[in-house]
Amino acid sequence: MNRLRLHLGLLGLVVVLLLPGCRGERQGPEAQVRALIDNAVSAAEQKRIGTLRDMVSERYADDRGQDKRAIENLLRLHFLRNETLHLYAHIQSVTLSPPDRAQAIVLVAMAGVPIASLQELPALRADLHRFEVDFAREDKAWRVLRAAWRRAELGEFVSPE
Repeated sequence: MNRLRLHLGLLGLVVVLLLPGCRGERQGPEAQVRALIDNAVSAAEQKRIGTLRDMVSERYADDRGQDKRAIENLLRLHFLRNETLHLYAHIQSVTLSPPDRAQAIVLVAMAGVPIASLQELPALRADLHRFEVDFAREDKAWRVLRAAWRRAELGEFVSPE
């Protein structure tokens, strides 16, 4: 009887550990893109370049003539220049283009200290950016296909369009 409980307990543990992966497949495309953005923010704060690299398509190309390798080098340089990196991200919108494309507009504040809330932004010396990111679904995973960014104004965070 104890052995049966042990096996059932182990089976339950395995099921619980596997559920997050299953849920990702059952989530709708918009939720998957939002989760990818959240994971990218977390990976950037932890300077996990490999995780970020895996999120970028091999076909990446942007209006500045950069490819995947150039973006990876840009990230490395930014991580080297900044001892600590804290991000506050607001996903303004996610638009789906069936069957396997999406675009997101994300406002990001970057600072050397934690940003607990939107209300703290005016008091911080944070770099504010607006990103337009195109995603493609490749091999059952969403990846960044193109990105464009510009400086943002505080007002865009306070009253997003």
